[in-house]
Amino acid sequence: MKSWMDTAITVLLRTGVLLSIAIIAAGMVITFVHHPDYFSSRPALGTLTAPDAHFPSSIGEVSAGVRRGSGLAIMTVGLLVLIATPVARVALSIVIFVIARDRLYVAITAAVFAILLVAFAVGRAAA
Repeated sequence: MKSWMDTAITVLLRTGVLLSIAIIAAGMVITFVHHPDYFSSRPALGTLTAPDAHFPSSIGEVSAGVRRGSGLAIMTVGLLVLIATPVARVALSIVIFVIARDRLYVAITAAVFAILLVAFAVGRAAA
């Protein structure tokens, strides 16, 4: 019984990482397609990496940027998927422990999940 649990967690983590890599790579390609001068001009590339450059930093900006086809917004989605992957692992662990009827680990994992959600909410409010 333990092997299917390990397999489920492994598949979730690998899928999350590979999906985030694919999304970030797609965003990079789109960015360089929209701005081919980044390849040949250091000052042009500097505008992308400058400290005062605008980077989508809210869910609204990210979703609007993805609808526009912005490479930076698409890369941000990839980073969000990467951040969400371990959180999804904790959520899957809750389900696995419920199926295994292990109440102690359900409680512990649910507390960890709640702490993660509170940390995201506090971090969003502070930003």
